[in-house]
Amino acid sequence: MGIPAGHRFGITFDELYPQGFFVLSVDRATEYAEGKSPRPAVDKLTGLPVWTVQGTDPSAKGKNTGAVVKIASEYQPVPPETLAGTPFRPAVFRGLKVTPYVRDGWVSYTVWADEMLAPQAANRGGKQNNANGTSEAPKAA
Repeated sequence: MGIPAGHRFGITFDELYPQGFFVLSVDRATEYAEGKSPRPAVDKLTGLPVWTVQGTDPSAKGKNTGAVVKIASEYQPVPPETLAGTPFRPAVFRGLKVTPYVRDGWVSYTVWADEMLAPQAANRGGKQNNANGTSEAPKAA
């Protein structure tokens, strides 16, 4: 049995971002199709608007520490407050999934999340499902 195109594989926050994730901006995603004008992106699975959370991943190696997480939601997700005395906005994502794809001979992936929270709220709020479907408490960045 094959895996359908566009399948989203579950992954935990700590597996994907072991040193945390820091939000830079949240914007409406744009969809580009060859020969057509760009338009606001809509999630193919839910029909909801797609938002891109631009951020930085401190665990990334090399010069490119940029990271993008997509969230399908009727309303624009609000990034957490900055850490006192810094410009950094740490965030934790619940319901993380990745969708692999190949472009120009390179394998990459799109990261999806159900929800973005401040690390403190995630720790207070309880549980998230890990890649195996069992619950675990999210860790702070």
